[in-house]
Amino acid sequence: MRDFRDAKAMAHILRAALAAKGQKITISQSLELIAEAFGLADWNTLAAAIRAEALASRKNKTSALTPAEVVPAPRYSAELEVTLNRALIYANQRKHEYSTLEHLLLALIDDADASAVMRVSADLGAMKENLVSYLDNGLMNLVIDNSGDSKPTAAFQRVLQRAVNDARGQDHPMVTGADTLVAIFPETRSPAARLLGEQGVFPQASAN
Repeated sequence: MRDFRDAKAMAHILRAALAAKGQKITISQSLELIAEAFGLADWNTLAAAIRAEALASRKNKTSALTPAEVVPAPRYSAELEVTLNRALIYANQRKHEYSTLEHLLLALIDDADASAVMRVSADLGAMKENLVSYLDNGLMNLVIDNSGDSKPTAAFQRVLQRAVNDARGQDHPMVTGADTLVAIFPETRSPAARLLGEQGVFPQASAN
């Protein structure tokens, strides 16, 4: 089984897999995505953990270090990995410079774990229609002419880190779309959080 020490190999595999689906990313972007999957802020942090592990092995230490230095961070579920990629595709299709929480929420509507939470009270069809309209008409300022890939906003990254932290706090081995959905609520100024409220989706309704 691969672990964080195989991060570079995983990054190359991820990049090749996305390229096969027509989604091209740079190796740097692939490394950053792998770092996020391990619950770390960036590739530099993960690289430092890998170097520390290599040094520990050379010194014949009995216990291996982990990126979190205590326990391994929860990993994204396979479903969530597809969802996050879908959010970036939605932004790239619209030539948006940034991938926002609204791109993420639109992707979560088709995530099995997140949609199971939302459909309890929300009209997912209406929500999708509102999100598409907002992305197509309300984010014209994000449209750029170059062909570069969209970058997650700071709020997008905060939500992912919050989901990882919450899953770790509950001793969950995987971060799911439902965890990510719950992590959107603290971003109270975002249209995504407001739309969830308008649809009657609240944090307590998303609790496990």
